[in-house]
Amino acid sequence: MKIKSFLGGYDKNFCYLIWCKNTRFAAVVDPSVKIDAIEDFIDKNNLILNKILITHTHNDHIFYLNDWIELYPKISLYGYDLKLNLKVKISNLSHNDIVSIGQELITTLYTPGHYDDSICFWNQKSDAILTGDTIFVGRTGRTVSSRSNIDDLYHSVYQIILKLPKHTMIYPGHHYGYKKNITIEENIKNSNFFNCNSKLEFFDVMKKFEENRK
Repeated sequence: MKIKSFLGGYDKNFCYLIWCKNTRFAAVVDPSVKIDAIEDFIDKNNLILNKILITHTHNDHIFYLNDWIELYPKISLYGYDLKLNLKVKISNLSHNDIVSIGQELITTLYTPGHYDDSICFWNQKSDAILTGDTIFVGRTGRTVSSRSNIDDLYHSVYQIILKLPKHTMIYPGHHYGYKKNITIEENIKNSNFFNCNSKLEFFDVMKKFEENRK
């Protein structure tokens, strides 16, 4: 699977274009940045865009969704329990569902915590996972909204994502770290967010992070 990131949006958001190099079928992951450069890349590389994948429905991650629908009225949306009033096909995914991008198979991992509809998209063959706001370079997402849950986040991080092969490359939803993407192994090595021995220890790391933001 090929992956290209586009940076912009509300707060250093990443929008990703993923595609199958054999069939040229493509999908946008999180329509969070202006579409011009992405559409130009699609045209220049003769890609066939037919899907949009949504990691979660915080407004900054779907801000340009209507622009894509206007340009591609037959496009299909994929996410977890999407409650969007749109005149396009919406496919609601569950944990371990499979989405095909041409010949590439994407596994859906349900990872609530930062938000209750958060999911990650894992391509095992390419050793890549698109994590939205569940995990960034150096830390996890925050749990400060009404639909956040720190217990869920702990489970999503420690029982789902960190159980994946350690060489898996993380492609996060924002450019908050010292580089754009990182392996699970390097994230564990460099961040105390991913070295907690208990839920209480994780809660303490999260609490200190929030206190230092003030």
